[in-house]
Amino acid sequence: MKRLYRHLLFLSLLLVIGIQVASAQATPAKQTSRNILEALETTAPGEGVVTINQAPELRRLVGAPNSGAVLGREGNYTLLMGYRVQMFNSNRSGAKAEAYARAEQIRHIAPTMSSYITYKAPFWRLAVGNFATREEATQARARLVSTLPAWARESYVVRDKVRILNYTDPNSREE
Repeated sequence: MKRLYRHLLFLSLLLVIGIQVASAQATPAKQTSRNILEALETTAPGEGVVTINQAPELRRLVGAPNSGAVLGREGNYTLLMGYRVQMFNSNRSGAKAEAYARAEQIRHIAPTMSSYITYKAPFWRLAVGNFATREEATQARARLVSTLPAWARESYVVRDKVRILNYTDPNSREE
């Protein structure tokens, strides 16, 4: 009888553990928020509740992510956070010369695309283009990689401060 009791106890323990694991996996994941204010106000089981009271105009200004915001103007150019295609990144000996050689190759292939060579110790980098959206940069990368397939593995889209000629902010409202 004791043996049967032990088996039943063991099976019930396994059942309880199984139910807890299943319920933990079934707990809905926290949804991603569009801004910091929504993230703070999101409720989840076992967590406290945060309520933020403020004017809707302030919420729009403070809570909005800073993507595509105009950083400044230089003549006909607008400075903003955008995208470039990084085509080279190395810290090997001779990396500087290789970065300049690759920039020259890209100038022949895509003369309208600007090249930017930077050095942040210990890496030499070559990035090309000034794109307001990630989609534009991805399309440019695809065109470059189709012409230079050997560079495909080390090229990717990066976020950077860019200069766009005659840019008008689609979010600005003229009153």
